Amino acid sequence: MMKRTVDAPLVPILLGLAGILELVAGMAGHTWITVPLALVFFACTYLYLRTSLVGKYKIIDRVVGKTQIAATDQVLDLGCGHGAVMLAVAKHLRAPGKVTGIDIWKRVDQSGNRQAATQAVIEAAGVSQVAQLQTADMTALPFNDNQFDAVFASLSLHNVKPKQARRQALTEALRVLKPGGRLAIIDIEHSGEYRRALATLGAQEIEVTNAGLDGVYGVMVTRVLTASK
Repeated sequence: MMKRTVDAPLVPILLGLAGILELVAGMAGHTWITVPLALVFFACTYLYLRTSLVGKYKIIDRVVGKTQIAATDQVLDLGCGHGAVMLAVAKHLRAPGKVTGIDIWKRVDQSGNRQAATQAVIEAAGVSQVAQLQTADMTALPFNDNQFDAVFASLSLHNVKPKQARRQALTEALRVLKPGGRLAIIDIEHSGEYRRALATLGAQEIEVTNAGLDGVYGVMVTRVLTASK
């Protein structure tokens, strides 16, 4: 089973500390007026951790299932991290079908984010025949035009900065996608930006939906964007 780690781990630490500081301030001042705010911070911390450790995996399973991956499809996972999307996709594949995960392996975006760790997850799951890793930047993909049947980006595209670089990543995602191929983006920011950029790039059937309670990162809400080429 894949080890589950926290996305952007500094965020829930800061939320929890803020709650503790509010409680301490109330106790020091002999007033409980800060308690409601402390409870809000603690609730946000809980929701963040729940989504990071449980909820996002439910969302990924739902999105992958709705994408209707064929057994021999070629699939790309942009910013694969620990391989949650890759494992969900691999269940639907058989050789020569393959899911390729790319990342630049920044640990600030996900705790313990290392290629060797994700490779170990793939091998432990017994899907190495249909899953492979590659170090690459999503703004300059080392793949041919029209190579993939489906492209996923789960909680990764918002880490690309600035806005123009995110547009370039979307341009690259469409470039490597086959005509009629499916694009799915799971993210906590910029869904409107992605929708507008994809529309100007010629993507079809663009739809944005709210991921619900499973996708609440504190005060940030996960949305799912799907489109086709």
